Amino acid sequence: MKQGTSEKITQLNKLTHRESSKFASLKWKISLLSSVILLVVVTIFSVINYKSLIDSIDQQGELQYLRYGREVEKLIEQIKQDSHQLIRMIPFLKGMDVALIAQDDKQITEAFEHHWPLLQLQDGIEAVRFYDQFNQLLVGWDSFEADSYRETLILEHVRQVNLQEQPANPLICVESCIQYTIEPLLIEGIRAGTIVIGASLTDVFLGFKRTFGSDIGLLLKENTYSAKDHDVWFPDWEMRLAALTNRERNLKILNHAIKTHPDPLSLKQGIQTERNKRYYRVKLLPLQGVSAADQAHLVVITDITATIEAIHNSTWRIVIIGLIGLIFSEILLFAILSGPLSRLKHIVFTLPLLAGGSFSIFRATLSSIERKQWLKDEINLLYEAAVTLSHKLENLEDKVVYRTKQLVQQRDELSKEKDFIAHLLDTAQVIVLTQNVYGKIIMLNAYGEMLMRYTEEEISGKPFLEILSPDSEQYNLSQYLEEMRLGRREQLKHETITLCNDGSKRHIVWLHSRLAWQSAEEPSVLSVGLDITEYKRVEGHLAWLADHDPLTNLYNRRRFSEELEQIMSWSERYQHHGALLFFDLDRFKYINDTSGHQAGDTLLKMIADMLTQTIRSADVTGRLGGDEFAVILPEITASGAIEVAKKIIARLNETQLTVNGRTYKIAASIGIALFPEHGKNVHDLLAAADLAMYQAKEIGRGTWHLFSNDDQTRERMYTLVHWKEKIEYANLYDKYLLYFQPIMSLRDRSVTHYEVLLRMSDKDGTIHLPAAFIAAAEHTGLIHEIDHMVLRKAIEQSAKINKSGNRIRLSINLSAHAFNDPELLPVIRHELTYYNVDPTLFMFEITETAALDNLPGTRNLLREIKELGCGFVLDDFGVGFSSFYYLRELPVDAVKIDGSFVRNLASNPADQILVKALCSVARGFGKKITAEFVENEEVLALLEKMEVDFAQGYHVGKPCSANEAFRSLLP
Repeated sequence: MKQGTSEKITQLNKLTHRESSKFASLKWKISLLSSVILLVVVTIFSVINYKSLIDSIDQQGELQYLRYGREVEKLIEQIKQDSHQLIRMIPFLKGMDVALIAQDDKQITEAFEHHWPLLQLQDGIEAVRFYDQFNQLLVGWDSFEADSYRETLILEHVRQVNLQEQPANPLICVESCIQYTIEPLLIEGIRAGTIVIGASLTDVFLGFKRTFGSDIGLLLKENTYSAKDHDVWFPDWEMRLAALTNRERNLKILNHAIKTHPDPLSLKQGIQTERNKRYYRVKLLPLQGVSAADQAHLVVITDITATIEAIHNSTWRIVIIGLIGLIFSEILLFAILSGPLSRLKHIVFTLPLLAGGSFSIFRATLSSIERKQWLKDEINLLYEAAVTLSHKLENLEDKVVYRTKQLVQQRDELSKEKDFIAHLLDTAQVIVLTQNVYGKIIMLNAYGEMLMRYTEEEISGKPFLEILSPDSEQYNLSQYLEEMRLGRREQLKHETITLCNDGSKRHIVWLHSRLAWQSAEEPSVLSVGLDITEYKRVEGHLAWLADHDPLTNLYNRRRFSEELEQIMSWSERYQHHGALLFFDLDRFKYINDTSGHQAGDTLLKMIADMLTQTIRSADVTGRLGGDEFAVILPEITASGAIEVAKKIIARLNETQLTVNGRTYKIAASIGIALFPEHGKNVHDLLAAADLAMYQAKEIGRGTWHLFSNDDQTRERMYTLVHWKEKIEYANLYDKYLLYFQPIMSLRDRSVTHYEVLLRMSDKDGTIHLPAAFIAAAEHTGLIHEIDHMVLRKAIEQSAKINKSGNRIRLSINLSAHAFNDPELLPVIRHELTYYNVDPTLFMFEITETAALDNLPGTRNLLREIKELGCGFVLDDFGVGFSSFYYLRELPVDAVKIDGSFVRNLASNPADQILVKALCSVARGFGKKITAEFVENEEVLALLEKMEVDFAQGYHVGKPCSANEAFRSLLP
């Protein structure tokens, strides 16, 4: 027995030794992992800290430059005011009033000459000139050389002042920038000419330097002044330096900056440069008030060395402290873990013996390695528990497994309950805080800290009312909260704007509940806040969307109608006239279909931008839906409205859209209606403008038409608009129905062929025939959409009825505009492929007159349709005998004799002769023949004698729905 135990121990030692060659100690894994984590944390924190500091400096710099600009404007304004005060004082100088009234240059010189040096010295005046009322210079004093460009600018302003009798304050930058004040002189009610005073900007630069401590200079463009020998010229920036504080040092900084930033755009945005281990920020500020020809700029140079060095030092301190902490933590962690983990390793390597049921060997092995400790730790407890466990496993192994499972389950449930209770407040997406009896905050949950940017330490002890915005208070909240703390009120609910610690504001709905206990240290009021900021923002956005088209940002139909109604009321009250322009885009659906809806959206945005730039600021523009736009022109005549319409058409003609190599020209037809002449309410005026637009389309697309009550086409246009609305409604809500009329083969009197007929269902349930709405669809450009819809529905229906192996053929009518539809064939191909139906089961019909109107297009369409495998039928055959020749040219499979020749065939010998001739011609060209409008047996018998192939009419069968026609064929 002892020998067997010894052998097992030896095997265990061998196993342990063999496995140890692949063993990686836990202490090394923990040390390595903790090192990597700490290193990553230190790196991320350093980068984030450096980035945030740099961003903070940039933001503060932008604010500082805004203050710079305002201060410069304030200093220049002060110069203007000082010059104005000086001008008001000059007439009161001794002898000046008499000299100015007399317009005598000698008297003015004598009276003013001794004042000129004093003005130069004390007030920084660079120029004083006196002009008469005819813009002639009487006398002048200047401290700089004469320049023709400056003289021209001054004289132009003098003319304006004399003409308008209003002062002017031009800032003219030639050799340097001079702020001129030009005012008319009025002495005792008598015009005494015009005075010009020019003051330099030296005080501006000095005042700026005193205020901010930053250096400032003046840069002028090349074309403002011919360069002097003493000027500093920056060729890359195309600027010269006219003035600069601390010139010697800052000139070196500017020369260094131009080497690193030759692009003047970067100077306007602000650049940072380094020289002699010091950092400077250089930025151009526009000098307000200078004409475009002058182009002068202020350059501000700020020393930011201290800030940059502080950022670098802060970053390096973080890195060094982090690395020292990392090294110290690893050494300490390694020292702590070495001993316990070594003991733990021995126990772990012994534990596998339990899995094999070697409980006695397990205890013997543990006894050999376990040593008595003066102070027990977790490893000793683990040893004792392992020994105890081995005894229990040895006797009750099955029971222990079961109990272990139960304990694990119970432990997980208890842990979940504990975590739920512990983290309930922190995970709830509401602000939870408590107040004491004095209204001061005691506790704030984690969500509240995150939302309000407070830590619990920062907000603890802060009065609750201080975190609320005073602007949002609508009642005495303080009094109500006091009543709650005193027990007079149990709950309080209110909505208010809450101030966050970062300066932001949030809309919060607060619910305060009084707690039962009362203590200065313990909570007295529980406050729960729900953040509704996003709801408020969405609410505001929805309010905007209620009035605007989100694609073009123009008014939508509802808001546009309200604006039109308001303008019409105002026009009626004040007897002003106005106009309404209504237009849609020609061939917009073609662009949408060929290049996609994204191209269509781009086009609509271009049109909206064009309208905004073309019309007056008082005009109102709206997108009424799809490609329909309207413009309200208040206070305008008919001729003025026509000019606006012409301008819009011209701008549209200049506009083009290029998508995927395709270039589309834009055109529109504009209808003009005047108010109140053409309508005294919104509905009538819109209808009049809509009628005028269709009249413009009738004249020729890409033009305009002014509505007239005397138009002979008014009724026809009204009908067109009426059916257009019905067609658009039917397209939108799929109110079209397909009826099927059987076509009988006269050879065996069987029906395997049906003609597809279109019907429209109205809102009141009325069923309309195609004759009622097809013409309107063709005029409004909606016919292609109807053609595509009929094709899809018919091919889908064919797939259903022929699913069981039937061979029912369908004959589908095409409109006269099918030849101009580039999407027709792609639709047919797609539907045939999608439903996997036989193309030979389909015939397409088109009227003879439509086919002959566009013979080349007809020939191409027939050829492409027959290549798909489909057949083609020439409808209304025989209407014109001149078409017999073209029957040979068109690759049709069959002809359908017009019903006007068949209806009275039995009683009209002339019709019999005509039908025989038509049949003879058709058979001569090898075409099948179908006769329509067969309404009795007598006509059917005559057609059989004439060897007509097929018959169609009420005698054969009336049109009916698919459920009735194919009841026995549908699954």
